[in-house]
Amino acid sequence: MAKVVYQDTNAKTVGTENGKYTSIAGFNAGAAAILADTDLTAAHGGTPVRDTPNETWSVMLRCRDPNGEIYNITLTRKNMSLTSYSDDGIRTKIETWADTVAVLA
Repeated sequence: MAKVVYQDTNAKTVGTENGKYTSIAGFNAGAAAILADTDLTAAHGGTPVRDTPNETWSVMLRCRDPNGEIYNITLTRKNMSLTSYSDDGIRTKIETWADTVAVLA
């Protein structure tokens, strides 16, 4: 979710806007549109600033194991989760893979 805060002259937050999008391109374009919207800026009475530390995103991958089982992996800025699996071997494979990805370790 793209987040924009509106700040007064003392950098105090006087308003917020959020936007949820279905693609990275939409996310970036939506955030830019919020920042550029002069009517929103006037309504909030502050200066718009992108709040990137508090923005969130997620993606869910639907996967099929060679054994035929379907499971989901969800990635967010802070977490990775594995759901809808019954074979613990799948969990072991995903954990082994995640240990090889530096940014996930």
